Amino acid sequence: IGVFALIVAAQMALDLKPKASRGIPGKPALIGAGGVIGWASAIFGIGGGSLTVPFLTWRSLPMQQAVATSSACGLPIAVASALSFMWLGWGNTHLPAHSVGYVYLPALVGIAVTSMFFARFGARLAHKLSPRLLKRLFAALLFCVGLSFLI
Repeated sequence: IGVFALIVAAQMALDLKPKASRGIPGKPALIGAGGVIGWASAIFGIGGGSLTVPFLTWRSLPMQQAVATSSACGLPIAVASALSFMWLGWGNTHLPAHSVGYVYLPALVGIAVTSMFFARFGARLAHKLSPRLLKRLFAALLFCVGLSFLI
């Protein structure tokens, strides 16, 4: 996943375009891509946006729309992942206090509260920035994610 993130980051930073422009996929393809992205983000512990945004831009969606759509997809991905980890870790006696399965409730609350505040800020910022700058900033984030996986 680290190598994949670095490749996608390089592609986005250097503005390398795939051979042909692809259109927005139909409902079955979106459901399939959503399932794969949700699974991968849960398994690897990364935000769904780090895979959703590159997928949507590859499918010719403008960067602002890709970021906005990815943000909207974040909630169902997070809920499905959290419920899965709660269920899979249910009854594990080696977990810290205040855990429900593999979900540590103080962290869940902290992340949820800060996300609610910064989501609005991020959406406003995304619409003020140029698509090119936004793409490069996202590429820098992906580069850091990929590098952290490899280290």
